[in-house]
Amino acid sequence: MRLPFLPMILLASVLSACDNSNKFADETVSSLGISYQMREFKRQGGSKCPSETATTVKAEDALCASVKFSYPEISSATQPELATKMNELIKQQLLDQIEGTPSELVATQSLEAFADSFIQDYTQDSNNFTSWELERSVRIIHNTNTLLTLLFEEFGFTGGAHPFNGSRFIVLNLANAQPVSLDDLMNPGYEAALNVAGEKAFREARQLTDHSSLEEDGFNFANNAFVLNDNYGVNKDGLSFIFNSYEVAPYVMGPTEFTIPYEDIRSLIRPNGLLGSKAQ
Repeated sequence: MRLPFLPMILLASVLSACDNSNKFADETVSSLGISYQMREFKRQGGSKCPSETATTVKAEDALCASVKFSYPEISSATQPELATKMNELIKQQLLDQIEGTPSELVATQSLEAFADSFIQDYTQDSNNFTSWELERSVRIIHNTNTLLTLLFEEFGFTGGAHPFNGSRFIVLNLANAQPVSLDDLMNPGYEAALNVAGEKAFREARQLTDHSSLEEDGFNFANNAFVLNDNYGVNKDGLSFIFNSYEVAPYVMGPTEFTIPYEDIRSLIRPNGLLGSKAQ
């Protein structure tokens, strides 16, 4: 699944302070010589945007576009090619645009150019009677000796009735920095049983009764039958999923995040796969 991220990003200076806590916690991963530092980009612009040193600014004079991005920069003295691949993937996600944008454009575009585009769109909008903002972050939320889960989050406002937001997981194979699908982790024919376990976890997260109608509860699944999406992440306790706003429910109901415990799906996991340690 790709969220409809808008074609915009930041310009800016890099705050590259090193934090010793920003390391992969698993010793087997650390033994590969992989670590990371958090980087932050931020900038604001616009014809009525106050300077960063301004102390008192009227609300009507504080119209500008602001952008903030934070992400891990991977490094490895022993596996530099792996680190490079991971950094390229993170950049591609930060620069993600609406569906249909040529991938080669994303690959060659810089953060600075993307930020310029965002600020320029704001200054050229004749209806910009309020400020715009965009914030995107990438976090490493879990790793094993074979897998790494990244969480991409976005929040922004470019006019309209309400802000936009979304989150998505990407699970990477630490051997080659390639995305891993559920098909790679689960035994063939897993889908039906995983959907059953997923619906149980979904209903618990939403505090729904076991047999209530999803449609009557406000959720929009085809034929009123629960089906998981592919927005999943591997974590310590199970497989986490996110349904973003509008995906299966109105915006006012917000997103739904839930975790299917490994104990409920052990028989579905490939014993010789990348998640094999969680199988029976």
